[in-house]
This record gives sequence, C-alpha cells and structure tokens, in this order.
Amino acid sequence: MLYRTFWLLGLGVLIIFNLVALVDVSVDTCNGHIPILLSRALTTDPYRGLTLAFCLIAVASSLYLNSILIIAGFFGFFGAFLVSMFQTNAHNALILVSALFLLYETFPELSNAVWVLHWGVTATAGVLCMCWLIYSIYWCETEHCSRCSYWYITEYVFFWSLYGLVYWRIPATLQWRDNVQLIKPSDTKEDDSDERSSLLKF
Repeated sequence: MLYRTFWLLGLGVLIIFNLVALVDVSVDTCNGHIPILLSRALTTDPYRGLTLAFCLIAVASSLYLNSILIIAGFFGFFGAFLVSMFQTNAHNALILVSALFLLYETFPELSNAVWVLHWGVTATAGVLCMCWLIYSIYWCETEHCSRCSYWYITEYVFFWSLYGLVYWRIPATLQWRDNVQLIKPSDTKEDDSDERSSLLKF
C-alpha cells in the first residue's frame, strides 16, 4: 500500500472517531448537540484511551518521514491527551508546541498551490481557534458560553487539517512496509573492521 493512501485512511478514521466523541460528550456538556472543545471530548473516558492509541500509531508511522519535529509533534499530542486538561495547563502547552512543530515542518513548497492553500487554511483556522479560546477564558460571562459554541468548529478544522498536512511530506512512491532500521548493523561491522585493521597496523 502507498504510504499516502495509508495516511489518508488514518485521517478518515480520526475524523469519524472524533465526531463520535464530540456527539457523545456534547450532550452531557451542553445538553444538546452543540460544538464543544475537541480536547474536552478526547480527554473524557473512554475516548482518552483510544486517542492515546491513535497518537502512538501516528508517532510510529512518522518514523518513515525522517523528521524529528514531526515525531516530536505527534509525541507531544500523546503527552497532551495523557494529562488532564481540567487540572493543569500542561495540556494546552503541549498542544501549542506540537502544533507549531508540525506547522513548521510542513511548510509548503511555493510551487505547489494546493499545498500552499492547505497550509494557509490550517494556519488561519489555528489563529481563529486561539482567538476564540482566549475570548472564552477571559470574556465569556457564563460557563455555557465557554463550553459550547460553534466557534469550536475552527478547532476541528485546524486539528484535522494539521494532521492532513503531513500528507504533503510523504514521498509519492513511498510504500507502507515495516522495514525501518534505526540501527544499521552493516555500518557497525564496517566500523569494527576498520578499527581492528588500524590496531593491527599500529
């Protein structure tokens, strides 16, 4: 299977899973199907465990892309959903840093107009989401205002689009195979033989 196809299938599964969590948790949060913070839905059991598992799959899959920042970004999401967003600010900090890592590492090639548009929509949705979150924390007069709002749709667009941006970093011909080698034994053997030969010469 082409790696790009695998990534798009993963994105589809992510969106469906997130929608199920949002519909379920929104009823308890807003007494109706009104958009809520995605992080609130995904840090509510049993969805937290499924989210952590998905993040681990994303971390393992990103090894193919040879990018420390992409790996760190998805591992940061894993850490963010591991901690409770209701008790600490670590969740927000991890989400912010991880998102910046992915935005930086998926910055588009200017020759690819679709990629540029995709990145621009993602960044714009991220800015709108951040503005709404700041407003909801400091200026919302009721708890319902901060928990339930259609402005949270910007978070959904940002999060899903951010995941989709990694698609452009995947080589078009890359195949999904479990042949990632973190250590190359052949290089080690060559180094050992070189060391031995140098000692013999000495």
